[in-house]
Amino acid sequence: HWVAFAGILLLVSALFNLLNGFVAIFNHGYYSTVYSQGNRLLIFNYTAWGWIWVVIGIVMALAGIGVLVGSRAARLTGLCLAVFCLVGQMIFLPVYPFWSLATMVVSALVIYGLIAEPRHMPGAHI
Repeated sequence: HWVAFAGILLLVSALFNLLNGFVAIFNHGYYSTVYSQGNRLLIFNYTAWGWIWVVIGIVMALAGIGVLVGSRAARLTGLCLAVFCLVGQMIFLPVYPFWSLATMVVSALVIYGLIAEPRHMPGAHI
């Protein structure tokens, strides 16, 4: 039942992304690093970066619910979002290595769970 496991992990990852987003929006100093300059994080400002993660978190939560009910489109969406989150967490790796690695492991498990061959489930075979 890797697909159900991936659906639950999508919901957990959505919670992580919402948390990242709200922290970036409401507490700019939390993500201040050597790599950030002023109110900017690499190429985005903190507010834009936060809203990106909030939107990703909301869509990921909806995809997680869709995966749990067996939607093929939700599995594809969840797969794309998990890949995006895996890459996006690499930005935070030098600053928050344990949090980034934990989130990256969750994303990798989601990817595996959504790619693994499901048995007896509607929407199987991506």
